[in-house]
Amino acid sequence: MLEQVPQQGEWLALLMLGGPVVLVLLLMSVVALAITLFKLIQFRGIARRALDQLDGAVSLWCDGSETEAAAAVAVNRSDVAPVIANGMTWLAREGVDAETAATELSRMSQQILARLSSLLGVLEQVAYLAPLLGLLGTVLGIIDVFHGLADQGSSANAGMLAGGIWEALLTTAVGLTVAIPFALVHAGLQARVDSLRTRMENMLTRLFTAGLYKHPAPVS
Repeated sequence: MLEQVPQQGEWLALLMLGGPVVLVLLLMSVVALAITLFKLIQFRGIARRALDQLDGAVSLWCDGSETEAAAAVAVNRSDVAPVIANGMTWLAREGVDAETAATELSRMSQQILARLSSLLGVLEQVAYLAPLLGLLGTVLGIIDVFHGLADQGSSANAGMLAGGIWEALLTTAVGLTVAIPFALVHAGLQARVDSLRTRMENMLTRLFTAGLYKHPAPVS
């Protein structure tokens, strides 16, 4: 345990060598981590198992088992369940205006997708800006190194140059360390939003197809 304390102090000292750029990157990483945890909690409302249950309920409704389908949707805790329940209720009515129902169900679906997509742009910007900030810190550090070497004139040596450059490169390393995991997190969460959009569109399309088959529009 006593040997770990100096190592931790060395890491802190290395981070402090990066200057304000590293502090900004650390702040960005904290914000991005908080957003990631919040989104993971939020995505629990659309678990894949719950979506599979809704998909099965839609299949029951399309096959004519409307009571069983309604019961399956009623016990489903997914955020998508109210959309499917309203779709089943409206399309089961005689003379329903399919266009109005489709517009309202689309609005409800877009609200769910918008809520899940919120703050994903922040993660994307963190993944995009972190390497650039790291590179900026490196460039500023190298400029400072060469400025110091110029002031020292002939007394400068290769060791001082190498030491200054590796310190300047710390910001690039920190920037990449911040960017890579959050780029993966953003890609994974965005893929889940896209998958949910596809599944909702599929379920609603099946409902409308079956609903129009059960209650065909009158021929004028």
